[in-house]
Amino acid sequence: MRRLLRHIAAGIEYTPVSLYTAPPIATQNAEPAQRVTLATMTTPQAPTAERYSPSVENLRSLIWIRSIALLGQTGVLAYVVIFSRTTESPWGLAMALVAFAAVTLLSLWRTTRPWPVSDGEFLLQLFVDVLGWAALMYFSGGANNPFVSYLIVPLVIAAAVLSWASAWLVTAACLLAYSGLVYFYQPFPLFTPHAAMGHGDAGQVHVLGMWFNFLFSAGLITFFVIRMAAQLRRREARTVARKEDKLRNEQIIAVAGLAAGTAHELGTPLGTMTLLVDEMLADPELGDQTRKDCEGVKKQLDQCRGILANLTATARLSSVEEKQRFDLEDYLHQVIDTWAVRRPDIAHDLLLVGTGNCPQIAVDPTLAQAIENLLNNAANSGSERVELGADWNSESIILTVRDWGSGISTDRLEQLGKPEVVTSKTGLGLGLLLSHATVERYGGRIAVRNHPEGGAVATLVLPRIALSPEQGEHPAS
Repeated sequence: MRRLLRHIAAGIEYTPVSLYTAPPIATQNAEPAQRVTLATMTTPQAPTAERYSPSVENLRSLIWIRSIALLGQTGVLAYVVIFSRTTESPWGLAMALVAFAAVTLLSLWRTTRPWPVSDGEFLLQLFVDVLGWAALMYFSGGANNPFVSYLIVPLVIAAAVLSWASAWLVTAACLLAYSGLVYFYQPFPLFTPHAAMGHGDAGQVHVLGMWFNFLFSAGLITFFVIRMAAQLRRREARTVARKEDKLRNEQIIAVAGLAAGTAHELGTPLGTMTLLVDEMLADPELGDQTRKDCEGVKKQLDQCRGILANLTATARLSSVEEKQRFDLEDYLHQVIDTWAVRRPDIAHDLLLVGTGNCPQIAVDPTLAQAIENLLNNAANSGSERVELGADWNSESIILTVRDWGSGISTDRLEQLGKPEVVTSKTGLGLGLLLSHATVERYGGRIAVRNHPEGGAVATLVLPRIALSPEQGEHPAS
């Protein structure tokens, strides 16, 4: 009998889940690889770095543009050699074309390699473009060559793709190259038929006018293209965020339906087990050790029934947006003490570092569950103790959950909170996903990082305006 009771007690486990009122939704069975995929997850995921790399695509586009420009200059050289009767040697331009083409082929080979293309490498490729084109222009008439305006292309690409600082660096390089070509160049018969460096005042005025036009155009293009590119990036980021939020909300609705159905189904077996334990305790011939085991099982059953009751209360309070008012310190003590009952093997500390009076907050039960999820993740990391910290200022309340476990891998850090439920022995799956959703309802955010001294830290930032008590809210009893 004792062995049977122990099996019953060991089989009753509880994982906190935030309940949102929703109709039950069918789910698929979990795969053996511990990956849970809900039936509502039909929205495609955003492309990952492995599937698509914008930098590689941008580098390929840059190489195509460079190749087309080189073909144009090759045509100019062929025209001069075949049709122009000149005594000037075109070997300088020819050698510059060959060298630039070799660099282009090497860059094309680079795009076939699996190595990622960093912003620094892309910036270097743009500098190669500027330097190579300046060399071509030097051997073909300098600023007299109408193709010198190609220098506008690298700065446009930089403004559209790279950061503000990198774009202005490329712009400065283009302006420097153009300015040097105004005074330093090799005469080219097609573009400087009366070429002699420093001669031809009328031609020089025209070239200086072109330089001023380039200067004006470069400044305007760089400034406005940077702004437009930044707006496009922000809009794309908002679109991706909305898709992830939609997918995560669909997951949460599915989990809520599953939790509601599970809570309903658990009521009957819990009632049956409670009745059986009560009958055993009523037996006067029951041994002392067996009676002690039965009393322990009864406590566990009562706790399970209380959890189901709290789920129902949470759903009710969330549906009417009813909040309770607490002193922050009292609230955190209540949360961590409740959690410690379920995790008695983990030492815990509460650290308040805010200055001034401890703020009053108004919250519903889902926030406590979100904090408990973070505490559970910290405890599941292998740490023997966890620390819950609180700080506050005029705008925000900052809660931190610190553990001294093994930390989190870089790949896992990038996926935390994303709309994909992955269960593992270390946690950081469904609980953190639900915590993100709860905190975002308050207008806050959760950030998880590794601590430099070991372990991990989850930081929960909540705006005070979302937690400010208002009239009509009920003080905690």
